[in-house]
Amino acid sequence: MNGKGLWLPFSADLDGALEMAAAVGATHLIYRVGLRGMFFVEAARRVEGRARQAGLVPLAWVPLSLDDPFAEAALVAKARRVGYDGVVLELTDAVAGKTVAAATLGRKIIEAGIELERLFYAAPPDIWRHPEVPYREMNGFCRGGFMPWCSLTAQRTPRTVVDKWAYGEHARWEQEWGHMPPLYPILAIGMDGEDARSPGVPEFLEWVQALASHNPPFLSLYGIHLLDRELWPILASLGPSVPPPPQRQPSQAPLTPAQEEPAPATAQFHVVTVNDTIWSICKRYHISRAQFWEWNGHLWDERGLPRDEVYLEEGWRVRVG
Repeated sequence: MNGKGLWLPFSADLDGALEMAAAVGATHLIYRVGLRGMFFVEAARRVEGRARQAGLVPLAWVPLSLDDPFAEAALVAKARRVGYDGVVLELTDAVAGKTVAAATLGRKIIEAGIELERLFYAAPPDIWRHPEVPYREMNGFCRGGFMPWCSLTAQRTPRTVVDKWAYGEHARWEQEWGHMPPLYPILAIGMDGEDARSPGVPEFLEWVQALASHNPPFLSLYGIHLLDRELWPILASLGPSVPPPPQRQPSQAPLTPAQEEPAPATAQFHVVTVNDTIWSICKRYHISRAQFWEWNGHLWDERGLPRDEVYLEEGWRVRVG
């Protein structure tokens, strides 16, 4: 894989991500298509379509809990069927000790006929510090690549995180295990739950130079909302900026109507203002609350929020027709 990717946690931020992608020469958009086995159908379709229109290659991002590997394997298959070129599986300490579940996930994915070269996994770079995280099991079926989180909030120098942890650990365990997929680093401005901030120019430039010294064929940026515009030219100079490959049809058959709602030819959207409520939006556009939640529930789901209009936020782009 070649190019440069941007991570998109929330579909409501899609317009800003596309603007940034054009400015920094990104080639891929990595979108979180589901959570805890739940697939955000409407949002996943929209992000995939908009990414294609912008000339970007869409990759699906699936955070793993490994509490239900059957549901998570089904989520991977759905993302491929919608049209995502590949799937990135995210590992955190929440999956520690779940080696059997990880192996089960791999077996179900293989049974589904998904191309293993289109599967990637993202995990901490300091492998030796996470002995219970199932790196080895993921290597067995994520043939596309290993994506280590090189986080600016790791309280270590860029050379330690990038050189010693990401690249050094990759080489060490490739020798130890006999196989590691290709390394594609993630430059993470801040991880979930951390008190992250936008870096200054000298700090960001130091991290960029540490990554550039390894000349990675593909790299990506997490935390795009934290990166000030003045830093975009630095990111634009980092790594290859290559034309995306020709659009390929997914290898699986499309999902049937029983599996998900067909995408409409056209859809109408409304940008939420400070005075809007779900009741007023439904009344204005003559839709039921049930229809509103069916179309827009993913905005709450993506953030782990209950589906309650108390959490309706100004600036959200909601479907109304």
